[in-house]
Amino acid sequence: MSTPYATPRARALGLELRTARKRRRLGVRELARLLGMTPGFVTNWERGLRLPKPEDVGAVLAHCRVIGADRRRIVEMARGAREQDWIATGGEEAYREWERTARTVFAWGPDLVPPLLQTSGYARAVRGAAKGEEERPAWREATGRCVLVVGETALRRRIGSAEVMTEQLRGLGAALELDEIDVRLVPAEQEYRPGLARPFTIFDFANLPTIVHERLLSESANSSSPVRVARYREVAETLLNLALPRSAAQALLATVLRELSVAVGTPGMKECREGDA
Repeated sequence: MSTPYATPRARALGLELRTARKRRRLGVRELARLLGMTPGFVTNWERGLRLPKPEDVGAVLAHCRVIGADRRRIVEMARGAREQDWIATGGEEAYREWERTARTVFAWGPDLVPPLLQTSGYARAVRGAAKGEEERPAWREATGRCVLVVGETALRRRIGSAEVMTEQLRGLGAALELDEIDVRLVPAEQEYRPGLARPFTIFDFANLPTIVHERLLSESANSSSPVRVARYREVAETLLNLALPRSAAQALLATVLRELSVAVGTPGMKECREGDA
């Protein structure tokens, strides 16, 4: 049975504590000795399985020499960490950790390709980042099963240059043919259905509560509430029912790529494959 304490915020807090400890180059046993407690407490805090009090968090950060705004931010995370719903602002360290450790990842991208499927150029264009910055992890770095659903709008929406979009579309075409990752495409000609407008990700873990992540304008909503999780699972099931068979998905992708190639004078999917042979 999964622990009720491993809320999204508690697990994000644990990741912050672990990162601070490692930056200070302290082992779990060494930090536990400095705190005057057993190593199990530190380990469970870092996994989100136990919730440290704000004063305990302050003591950890003091030993790890975390000060100023970072200290205040992390201590504040400890307040309300039992709550199953969490609106997060800032970096995506927790999201990446959930991507890496989840047993199953289900992601829906109605108007943008889901992060786990993004090519480096596409990801930079989405973030407005410069070339040479740290790349987002590819789906190959995820340890669990990935079910990634992409809306037709995401295929046709120009992100970055024509070359960036061509590379992204070809990458999707290659992913569609793989058995180790489940990629689906949902056509745009669908009647309105509640829940399909926003991107979301469902992270299922082996022995921890499921987390639903939804991207907002400049924040993210994260929840381990069983009621919310059940609602998002219903939407996920709807999307899988709406998704095209593999052959039809490949045909749709080829059509979009061909239209892009006509518009900008770049090779389409078929031409690219023939040239690579």
